[in-house]
Amino acid sequence: MALNLQKGIASPGNFVCLLVAFALFPLMVKWVDPFAVARLEPGNPEHTREFVKFAVFLLVFEWLLFFIAWIGVRRYGRMSVSELMGGKWKGTAEILRDVGLGLLTFAGLLVIAVLLQRVLAPYQHDAGAMRAMMPQNRVEALCLLALTVSAGFVEEFVFRGYLQKEFTAITGNAVVATILQILLFMQGHVYQGLVRLIPVGALGLLLTGVALWRKSLKPGMIGHALGDSLEGILFFVNRL
Repeated sequence: MALNLQKGIASPGNFVCLLVAFALFPLMVKWVDPFAVARLEPGNPEHTREFVKFAVFLLVFEWLLFFIAWIGVRRYGRMSVSELMGGKWKGTAEILRDVGLGLLTFAGLLVIAVLLQRVLAPYQHDAGAMRAMMPQNRVEALCLLALTVSAGFVEEFVFRGYLQKEFTAITGNAVVATILQILLFMQGHVYQGLVRLIPVGALGLLLTGVALWRKSLKPGMIGHALGDSLEGILFFVNRL
């Protein structure tokens, strides 16, 4: 299969910049060590400082990806940012429809996550590390919410938007494009452990299906943001 980068929705240089950013992610993780919080007990006095570092690191990286993709779409002119997103809402009915689809997407993500968690539980041995990465106070919960809401928007824009359309344009095959962008999506979550990449891939496939069916990123953004934010939301709900 021949690849023609000139057919992409962004310039070849912009596309390569995005791929380079993905490639540098493991090196930046090794240098900054943002996941040191996973090695701390929740009651450790250093927990909040390390949690904030973890959240800020991922926020900066995610928004870096967004701006590379956004600049690529804006400057190359093959497609507008609005078109990439699925167009502007034309009325209350469209807003309500996308919100409803977003809630259904959230429900689907939750069902898949719960089912796969049950199946994969015997193969996961990182319960302590995952527990250490849960928010322990309001500062941590607010940092988590900022990160997860951003992830819902940015990851859908970059993966289901930019990369899906870029790979489709340069390969001429939507199925191949889906496989490639989901593999990159999974690569960005390697820090969670190899076993956890299985649900990441399944969730990415559902979000891609919603985006392709609806021809819009908005329902996926809503569902993704809600799914990722659940822990932060429950933190505040439990303290009402």
